[in-house]
Amino acid sequence: MNATSILNKILPFVRPNMHKTRRKALSACVLSLAQGNLCTVTNIGRGIQSKAYEKHRIKRSDRLLSNPNLHREALSIYAYICRLFVIQTRPIISVDWSDLDARGQHFLIRASMAFEGRSITLYEEVHDKLTKEKPKTHRQFLSVLKALIPSKAKPIIVTDAGYKTPWLDEVVKQGWDYVGRVRRPRKYYDYSLQAWRCISTLFSSANQKPKHLELKHRQSSPITNQFVLYKSSPKGRHSINQKGKRRASLSSLTAARGAKEPWLLVSSLPVNRLFAKRCVRAYETRMQIEEGFRDMKSSRFGLGFELNFTSKIERLSNLILLTTVTALLLVLIGKVIELTGYAKRFQVNTLRKRRVLSHFYLGKRAIMTRFQIPKKEWQDGIRQLVQQLKQGAYS
Repeated sequence: MNATSILNKILPFVRPNMHKTRRKALSACVLSLAQGNLCTVTNIGRGIQSKAYEKHRIKRSDRLLSNPNLHREALSIYAYICRLFVIQTRPIISVDWSDLDARGQHFLIRASMAFEGRSITLYEEVHDKLTKEKPKTHRQFLSVLKALIPSKAKPIIVTDAGYKTPWLDEVVKQGWDYVGRVRRPRKYYDYSLQAWRCISTLFSSANQKPKHLELKHRQSSPITNQFVLYKSSPKGRHSINQKGKRRASLSSLTAARGAKEPWLLVSSLPVNRLFAKRCVRAYETRMQIEEGFRDMKSSRFGLGFELNFTSKIERLSNLILLTTVTALLLVLIGKVIELTGYAKRFQVNTLRKRRVLSHFYLGKRAIMTRFQIPKKEWQDGIRQLVQQLKQGAYS
């Protein structure tokens, strides 16, 4: 079996009840993206494998993006993805917003499950400036997400410092737990001084060993919560310019200061001797959703969504659905290639102890090179993948 035939066999399982003609169009467009064509209407159409003229292939992709039935069926596709991949009872799910265009007109809110360096998108919505980051939007998003994931699952929702108290309260109302970050200038109550102090006064005591703290915060309506203070060891990463020197721009220096700031995490997880380590482990997976956004947008490293000029929300939603299904299938194929021992064939160096390339990129290269995977090894890889999904990251 080559990777292309595997892709064609997997896709019908994502939406088994879809109309045959629409499913074929979806398969053709997803395969076009997976083979390296950029995420624009014309590029997707030109990459469709067909004997038709390019003019008609482009029209085929354009009709699919404007198809209202695909837009209505998107929710059932996300539901099926949740049933397939949310196997463990305590999945770690990251939620974040991302800009969809340079104009700042449309935005994406996404929930994705942590999985070995690349997250698996479970659900996402497109919004404009009027509904972005509104409490009502967040409430509805969490309600839909709860309806999609299996009822036995009690996820741990991981978010960055942009999600404030109302969001955390909504997560608790769903019966879930959260791990969030608190950044300056938020304050806590210092009982020794009988005064409210900036959380930055705690940073001097941070080190590589996670420290559990119980603090009173929220000046307007004080409440006591469980916190974790942690500072990771320096990674030695520096942003350099074309001359090989460190960047000295204001934005670069601001980002560097932010990266050096210790983590002050707030969580509703049960408190035990492993509480601090589990909070840090859960929050460490948050970067996976950022890498997922890069896989979708980047024309150099990903699917090239940044090049499209779509302005209608319905068409944007359908286009993002294409990128989500494509990324999911590429990660799946890349993971199986790693489990079957073929990943080393795609990397330049001779490292054998760890995987160098992401699952997303491995899958992409396998599709583009029409890599052959023996059927038995593919089945063995899928079984190992299911076992890893059952284990989960929260253990």
